[in-house]
Amino acid sequence: MSLSAPPPLSSQSATPIAQYAAGTVSQDALAELKALANIIQSSIEQIEEVTTANSFTFPSPDSTFSPESEAPRMHPAIQSAGSLIASAAAQLITLVRPAPLTLLDISTQFHVSTAMRTAISTHVAEILRDAGPKGKQVLEIAQPTKVHPGKLARVLRLLATNHIFKEVSPDVFTNNRLSSALDTGKSVEGLLANPESKHIGTFGITSWIEYVLDVGFKSSSYLTETLLDPEFGRAYEANKTAFNKAYNVKEDVWSWMERPENRLHLVRFGAAMNGLKNASPANAILEGYDWDRLPEGSLVVDVGGGVGSQSLMLAKHHPQLRFVIQDRESVLGDATDYWKRNMPDALESGRVKIQGQNFFDPQHARHDDNYSEDVSVFLLSKVLHDWADQYCLTILKHLRAAAGPKTQLLIVEQVMSFACDEPAAKKIPGAELPVPPQPLLRNMGRAASSAYAGDLLMMEITNGQERTITYLRNMLDQGGWKLTAVHYDEPSVRRYQKAIAVPI
Repeated sequence: MSLSAPPPLSSQSATPIAQYAAGTVSQDALAELKALANIIQSSIEQIEEVTTANSFTFPSPDSTFSPESEAPRMHPAIQSAGSLIASAAAQLITLVRPAPLTLLDISTQFHVSTAMRTAISTHVAEILRDAGPKGKQVLEIAQPTKVHPGKLARVLRLLATNHIFKEVSPDVFTNNRLSSALDTGKSVEGLLANPESKHIGTFGITSWIEYVLDVGFKSSSYLTETLLDPEFGRAYEANKTAFNKAYNVKEDVWSWMERPENRLHLVRFGAAMNGLKNASPANAILEGYDWDRLPEGSLVVDVGGGVGSQSLMLAKHHPQLRFVIQDRESVLGDATDYWKRNMPDALESGRVKIQGQNFFDPQHARHDDNYSEDVSVFLLSKVLHDWADQYCLTILKHLRAAAGPKTQLLIVEQVMSFACDEPAAKKIPGAELPVPPQPLLRNMGRAASSAYAGDLLMMEITNGQERTITYLRNMLDQGGWKLTAVHYDEPSVRRYQKAIAVPI
């Protein structure tokens, strides 16, 4: 059979999609398109107004990322406008593209994730650090890690097509704003000699991305099998998850990471947690709760507080407060070193104490003679989302048993919104978010999708959950606490909410 050129477009038969679409354009759909375009246009004008008023230079897509360069985008008004643009643009795309094409595109996005992990593991961003706008040929990029240059070029081309890296000429790539954010700042030689050091002492976002693309991605590929499994699908134990199926292990992810052979995973996870902290405003813990109302000598117990980074910020700004940092025994050494580096006088004076505490056990604050008065605040920051309800209730009930009549519980979590209206939230002070302009989704759609992806990540790895505010209220009720107020932090890379509860 010989090959020939296709007939002219005008003579070709209409495709089934085109036949279906002909004559079915909805005026409502056109009105929605215009409304979305207006949201985008007005939001761009807001960004222009704020940048002009503040003499900001808005970074170009080809600029190099740094935390300092992102300052304009971190301005609250620009973040709000940017979220509106992201939400409206994504919704607009679903309107204008054929439905099958949109679904096919979404179904293949995992290849972009895989390509990003490959680029991180082959240190492409670091290799291109000194390439400049002319870039480097893929033969040179592939040489340090000995990967196949032709295959690596295809990986990088997919990323460049999604605005991560830039292909400046055939098979020649350079960094841009997004890809340079993956650069750890380490030398390529050092990374090849000591891969474990890649994320130590860095900003940390790349370590979180790599963790998600490695452990998270592999676990997510088994989510369907896990949900359909008669045992695992209805289980909430931390060792009956998609992670367990993916890695074929019986222990939970925390125990698995502590195996000697998984040290690289453990080190990377520690750096990842630091990265998430760096992605949020440093002073976020100071907002949304009236710390000034607490009198001299008030005691704050930081439950599951790690090294105590949140308490350190509070200690610096509220000298009237005392602190107990609680976590597993294995963390205590790191916590002590952390305070010796950052605020040694607080340890020496006894203003800050480091204490071993399994939060599934009865609280020391209830039984320990060191607690001569009631705890003023139990701080529970980014703990509950790691655990299913039954475990969270154990934690909450132990805290309730140790609480005095005036003790408050401050929960810092990423509280979820429904993709529709949530009438019950209106009854909780501060819980109702502003309604976005029509026709955007009630939860801001694509602009907030990383939170919902994070919710699935918790399900896949720990059987944990990111909860809505009404869900959290009901769980607190069962744990002996009454939710009294909610405070939403300013938008950031990771947006957390503060829920304030009192004993029932």
